[in-house]
Amino acid sequence: MRIVSGIQPTSQIHIGNYLGAIKQWIELQEKNECVFFIADLHALTIPYDPKKIQNSIKDTVIAYIATGLNPDTSIIFVQSQIKEHAELCWLLNTICPIGELQRMTQYKDKSAKFKENINAGLFDYPVLMSADILLYKGESVPVGRDQEQHIELTRSLAKKFNQKFGQTFKEPSSLILKEGSKIMSLTDPKKKMSKSDDPKSCIFLFDEPKDIEKKVMSAQTDSGKDVTYNITKKPGISNLLTIYSLIKNTTT
Repeated sequence: MRIVSGIQPTSQIHIGNYLGAIKQWIELQEKNECVFFIADLHALTIPYDPKKIQNSIKDTVIAYIATGLNPDTSIIFVQSQIKEHAELCWLLNTICPIGELQRMTQYKDKSAKFKENINAGLFDYPVLMSADILLYKGESVPVGRDQEQHIELTRSLAKKFNQKFGQTFKEPSSLILKEGSKIMSLTDPKKKMSKSDDPKSCIFLFDEPKDIEKKVMSAQTDSGKDVTYNITKKPGISNLLTIYSLIKNTTT
């Protein structure tokens, strides 16, 4: 089976990226044909520093390989170096209804977060993601539930393209990642951990041990002294328990 996935080089890789995606990619590469890329074109849709993004790309490649992705068995590359991503995105734009993009919940979330930088690229993000997948005839795409809507769009665009131009693309399926696909912020456990938020909300893979300890000790928890796993009633402590269990390979 061909697996396709990628991570944006918006900053350093954090444990949400590792536990929620890369750790499971490492398992998938053992029995599948895998394509993992650095999604630098996607990274341009939110505020960024042009001087820093090249270093972030290099850091992401280093993190991929350092954590266990094998360049001898998996294809690893930088998205912008393959011009066909942008070319296919444009072709898919011509068959993608505006209404499909308007209903995307991730666009609504990000446009609310980056009110001063709501650009066309952010709106068109799901079409570029579809191009990323279809270009390599991806059969399965590891995603969290918050991205499943984008895979539905990819299937729809593949079907429309095939009907119009003849059988060209496979219709990929979602591979919903296991527990940990949505590690939450340390400072606001109701929000997904994000590299673009306060650094205190994230544990980065290359943080010093003393900095990690400080972040964990100051992480938001919940009222009451009991340590129990309950995402609804105790999101803070449940998030910490999820992180601990995934690192220790135990269950919450």
